[in-house]
Amino acid sequence: MSVEARSSVLGFRVVGLKFSEENKGVHQLLWKQHTIRTHSELKPTDRTLFVVNVPPYCTKEAFQRLFSEYGKVQNVYFHKKPTSGPPQVAKYPYFSTVAPVLGFKVAYIVFTHSSAIKKAMSVSPATVLVLSSQEHPILTGVQKWRQQYNEQFVSQAKMNDEIKGLMAEYDRKKEQEKAAAQQEPDDEGWVTVTSMKKKKPKVEKVDELKSKKNRKKKKRQQLVNFYTFQHRQAKMDHLAQLRKKFEEDKKRINLMKESRKFRPY
Repeated sequence: MSVEARSSVLGFRVVGLKFSEENKGVHQLLWKQHTIRTHSELKPTDRTLFVVNVPPYCTKEAFQRLFSEYGKVQNVYFHKKPTSGPPQVAKYPYFSTVAPVLGFKVAYIVFTHSSAIKKAMSVSPATVLVLSSQEHPILTGVQKWRQQYNEQFVSQAKMNDEIKGLMAEYDRKKEQEKAAAQQEPDDEGWVTVTSMKKKKPKVEKVDELKSKKNRKKKKRQQLVNFYTFQHRQAKMDHLAQLRKKFEEDKKRINLMKESRKFRPY
């Protein structure tokens, strides 16, 4: 297949990519203008280039430098699969649950002017981009591992700030859940409404306070008497049942004596 035939596949422009000048192997990048049905301010269709078959070792800085040849790059987004939404960004990097994008991926190159899309789509089929250079190297091997190891250590001040922010967000979330739960109706259809106004202290006379205490004391006394009567009545019922059972047992014993056939005397 000729170079001209390989320059376009299903609307994608095919461009070569080498990791460095010393490498003989050439990787193929495929890109075209980003198209979606709805307008997106993050990735506008007239200024966004959609790139697939992106190798794992590509970085945002390297792509910004490579695609700046076609126009000023506003932003670069990496995703595991095509999407019109924004990438997941960890608000708290040291307590993040967002998985990093590993392996081959897709990229969205957002330019500041739409003219950069035309330049990128009219690139020569013989073009081969170089990702890593002496001026802009991409770390690999032991150097990359050493950098990742050093980035694991963080200052105590940054860690404290992140912990405080994380706990404050957790408290706000719990307060919102509590407020939402109070507004939801229960099984019987009632909604609990709480007032944030402070209650004013009530001023009452001494006689009114005494009368209230006496009424409460009288109610408690009535309740005590009522429960005492219940206990007394329960005891009387229990004794009556015991007497009845005793009489029944006596009759049963007499019947057993009368029914005995052997009479030695």
